[in-house]
Amino acid sequence: MTSIKSGVENIPDKMRAVVIRKHGGPEVLQIEEIPVPQPGFGEVLLNVEATALNRLDIFARKGLSGPGVPLVTLPHVSGVDIVGRVAKYGPGSEAIPSVPSIGDRVILDPAIGCNECRYCRLGEPSMCPDYKIIGEHCWGGLADYVVVPARNIIKVPDHISSIVAASVPVVYTTAWRGVMTVAEVKPSDIVLVVGASGGLGSAQVEIAKAAGATVIGTASTAEKRKKALEKGADLMLDSNSDWESSVLEWTNGRGVSAAFDSVGAPTIRHSLRSLEMNGKLILSGATAGDNPDISIREIYQWHRKIMGAPMGNWEDFLQVTSLVWQEKLKPSIHAVFPLEEIANAHVELEKRNHFGKIVIRVND
Repeated sequence: MTSIKSGVENIPDKMRAVVIRKHGGPEVLQIEEIPVPQPGFGEVLLNVEATALNRLDIFARKGLSGPGVPLVTLPHVSGVDIVGRVAKYGPGSEAIPSVPSIGDRVILDPAIGCNECRYCRLGEPSMCPDYKIIGEHCWGGLADYVVVPARNIIKVPDHISSIVAASVPVVYTTAWRGVMTVAEVKPSDIVLVVGASGGLGSAQVEIAKAAGATVIGTASTAEKRKKALEKGADLMLDSNSDWESSVLEWTNGRGVSAAFDSVGAPTIRHSLRSLEMNGKLILSGATAGDNPDISIREIYQWHRKIMGAPMGNWEDFLQVTSLVWQEKLKPSIHAVFPLEEIANAHVELEKRNHFGKIVIRVND
């Protein structure tokens, strides 16, 4: 095994990076040549191979902010889902157990806590008062090189491509958190996935099916619904229809055990009404708005629970990557763009015509 001290060579002084210097449309995404960053204490420099896009990239570019979505500091390089090769370690990395070697291909868990507070000590960085996400709160992977905490990387096996691996960290870890850790889905459950065609929704469908549940999903086009059925969904409904009534009719008036909604304001009340007595509404995002019109009585009179499930912890990350490595979970890739076509990739993501993930190939 190569020493982590060896192989530090052929790192250029400059790199390409998609630098956001002002908020706006896809045209503000400019590839610049900037200095390669240097890893500090406990950090590692990665030579990025692939980075998948998320709604966070859109928020960063547009300058959208709100509760849980802070306005990014410009200039900024986004890119949360990162796969790359270890290029150089900073001091202190030798103290981290099982650290990958120079040249190893690795995947990043982008969640960072302070490592000191009670929540971090419980292994829950997303509950940390100083919680950060690589690519949102600090510079990310839409560049040739990125510096990340060395404790947040694990090796990617040879049989898994960098494109597939890059589609895992955010949506699959979040989906695992919601489906398995928070909702505790079991084979007797009927669950609803609102927006089953996106990166997160398609992962929720796949994980819920792997848990043995019956899965109902919603999507806006016949093609998306077809792909979700191929992914394992038992019933797909048109998101532009009265799908709430269809869910209740299909379940003989019972409703679903759990509903997973990352769309937000336009759909949350329908998701809530689709729940059975004592059902759970799991929220992992609000891509279409975060100020819904809801009835408190529709919650407490039915003993319903509303539960937050943002990005998972280290254990969630290890569980879901293990299943991807075993090919028991198979991420859907909608399209792959070279770094030079980052603006076109943003346009494709915003059109919402995709099923699964859009990935940027940074380096071969």
